[in-house]
Amino acid sequence: MNKKEQQAIDFLRSMERDDLLSLGFSGGKDSVVILDLAERAGIKYNAIYANTTVDPPGTISFIKKNYPQVQIMHPKKSFFNLIEEKGFPSRLRRFCCEKLKERYGIGKRSIEGMRASESQNRKDYEPEQCDTRKWMQGAIHILPILTWTKEEVWGYIHERGLPYSKYYDAPYSLSRHGCVGCPLCNYKQMQLEFKIFPGYARRMIVAVEKYMSTHPNSFLARNFADGYEAFYYYVNENTIARFHELKKGLFGFNAKEIIQREILNQLT
Repeated sequence: MNKKEQQAIDFLRSMERDDLLSLGFSGGKDSVVILDLAERAGIKYNAIYANTTVDPPGTISFIKKNYPQVQIMHPKKSFFNLIEEKGFPSRLRRFCCEKLKERYGIGKRSIEGMRASESQNRKDYEPEQCDTRKWMQGAIHILPILTWTKEEVWGYIHERGLPYSKYYDAPYSLSRHGCVGCPLCNYKQMQLEFKIFPGYARRMIVAVEKYMSTHPNSFLARNFADGYEAFYYYVNENTIARFHELKKGLFGFNAKEIIQREILNQLT
């Protein structure tokens, strides 16, 4: 056992209290590692997978087959129902995370697979991180692999022979396993994921058209003629001014044709 593994196991043991720890399991590589570390630490925990309804297809069957100790929680409203009500999420408006994932951690002490190297925001996190948002009611994030690199995570998985999602390997070769087209990703990553899973793009277009029809004064309804235009804007790094310039261009602009060709794999 290497030093980081021992430190993670010792840390998890030190976090155990009378109340049962929660463990957030997504089916991704990091959650596979923290689940195995919790098992090796011998602590009592309750592992939960929050079905976001927009994770890569087959995620639930993968979990049921390989990690049956994980409890699968289904939402009252799907991600697409939320779009019908609220429009698209964004980096600063992540209602999907709040409604579909984070609510299971309200007021709880949760073991999670966050790593500092994943984003600039996480580099200053502590292994025991307090959630300062009022609605989270004092939740604590317990981060046993915070200082691990991606290479160390994969080394642990291969050394331990742990089952992992097929989407990390060819022909998919995804760098992450999570909500398809998450707005926290860069635009190229969003486009790649929607190309691999075009069914989710179709459902988002249908859902946002419903939102636009019931919210005629919203930003989306005022600026876009249909769901295809709104989706094009959502997955591209354009300002709204630039988008309108494209529509007025000399050679014309048809968002539906572009989305059908580039994302939905349909010939026009």
